[in-house]
Amino acid sequence: MAELLIKNSSAGSIKAVIFDKDGTLSNSEECLLELAKTRINFFEDKFQKSKLNNIKIWLLKKLLISVYGLKKNCLSANACLAIASREQNIISTATIFTLFGFDWFQSLSISKEIFDEVDIYLSNKKGNKHKHRALIPGALDLLVSLKKKGVSIALMTNDSQGGIEEFIRKNKLEGIFDYSWSAENKPTKPNPEAVIELCKKMSLNPSDCALISDADTDLRMAKEAGITIVVGFNGGWQTPPALTENRFLIEKLNELKIHSSH
Repeated sequence: MAELLIKNSSAGSIKAVIFDKDGTLSNSEECLLELAKTRINFFEDKFQKSKLNNIKIWLLKKLLISVYGLKKNCLSANACLAIASREQNIISTATIFTLFGFDWFQSLSISKEIFDEVDIYLSNKKGNKHKHRALIPGALDLLVSLKKKGVSIALMTNDSQGGIEEFIRKNKLEGIFDYSWSAENKPTKPNPEAVIELCKKMSLNPSDCALISDADTDLRMAKEAGITIVVGFNGGWQTPPALTENRFLIEKLNELKIHSSH
């Protein structure tokens, strides 16, 4: 086991650290902000072509802005776009459409169609080929130090397995993560069983692990799964998330240090 130090004080001994990805290891706000704005623009264009009442389109746009967490030129770290999976965002979007008279089949179909169109558009957009969600300062040093001390490293995210692989490839993190849990694994986070199943995969008890995330949903999940070292991180966003479910709170990843236990 190794000793985890938080702000130079011992938090306890661990065998593994489970990391959230977006907003914890990767600087995702810029990409998510573009994603949110593009989806809203595509939806607005579609409903204008279908000759939906302009007042309804304005109201629909306001609701999408609120649900996605858009705030001027930043994104709320507590909103569904920052936290939830793609499928969950499709459902939240479709739910809004039902308020405007669309049945569930129509709402779901429109949401999936636009999500797919936006993905294709952004992947083909000039300049986006080389854009990626870069590591947050201090992330690489922390991951390498954990690896050197023999601590297992797991990545737990509501992104797809393909998204995980892209994140690893573009940030040259091959060989760093020993385990991962994506939106394609069941159950998905924030179900505490997801943590329990991941720990079984690692052949560890939850009490042997620490979890680090920027979302209260993850932090509560960790506590309910039996993880005792629950670390909130609020340094990955322009507007820091207000976290209440953490046992420890850090603003910079270099506030975490790892020492070998003797």
